[in-house]
Amino acid sequence: MRTTSLFAALLLIPSFAGAAEPPVDFGRQIKPILADRCVECHHAESMLGDLNLQSGKLSSRKRTGGPVIIPGAPDRSLLLVTLTLPAKDQKAMPATGHRIPMDEVSLIRRWILEGAKWPEGEEGFIPAKKAAKEKDV
Repeated sequence: MRTTSLFAALLLIPSFAGAAEPPVDFGRQIKPILADRCVECHHAESMLGDLNLQSGKLSSRKRTGGPVIIPGAPDRSLLLVTLTLPAKDQKAMPATGHRIPMDEVSLIRRWILEGAKWPEGEEGFIPAKKAAKEKDV
């Protein structure tokens, strides 16, 4: 009876040893970060740093500074590099406002490591806040 109770108890305890985290969900986890912290300066009308982060296609255009996102290689992706530079560094991002919290930076790192899957169409498009306000007028 004691063995049966122990076995039943073990079945109720979730096993974290081999449990992998679910893949990062672009629409739910990455898009809001980019919308709130990046697209304000990196959109079609602004293009600071020769960079538009409104869509995967736009973000992967050739630029003088090299690719901003290298799927599978977060440490070589300029997006992550600039987010992790010391705040006093001239190239640190975001250039103004508060730094992106480390848990969100870690999420971006994991997303890039997983292949930086960026959906096409409306699901993957991030409107600039200025453009979104003009539509409401």
